[in-house]
Amino acid sequence: MRSVITLPAPPDEVPRLSAIEHLAPKFRDALLAVCDELRAKNWPPLIFETLRTDARQAWLYGFGRRYSDGRGVVTHSQDADETWHGFGLAADVLHARRYWLAPEEFWESLGSAARRHGLAWGGDWPSFADRPHLQWGAPMRRSPSPRAARLRIEGGLPAVWREVGAA
Repeated sequence: MRSVITLPAPPDEVPRLSAIEHLAPKFRDALLAVCDELRAKNWPPLIFETLRTDARQAWLYGFGRRYSDGRGVVTHSQDADETWHGFGLAADVLHARRYWLAPEEFWESLGSAARRHGLAWGGDWPSFADRPHLQWGAPMRRSPSPRAARLRIEGGLPAVWREVGAA
């Protein structure tokens, strides 16, 4: 007989940021172009989350590990230094009315538009598809390196943005 581990309900949600002012300028422009393209196809986009704090990232990381509401693991990054959200180089885009329950055509349109505008789409990741996730494209790694964190400490987010060509 297998034992079932029941995790407690999640703690109160840590506030998310969704303002585009927190994003690198070239990434922000590409993101807005993606949203314009979706609107032209009658898909209403919602920029759901942009810059992510350590507290928010830790809260998200707890799902499926320390607590659960049925959605399972939502991220493999423990703190904001491990995701481009923590550097203003990633955003999550949802359907404005259906959120995560958008039709497949919405996600396909999001991914196609992202690629056309030079962004990486999390839906293309084979090991952990993250369909709402968009991030700055080349010359980016899938996740930030310790060097990105050092650059941010030494010169703020603009130093990281300059390094990856998104300033």
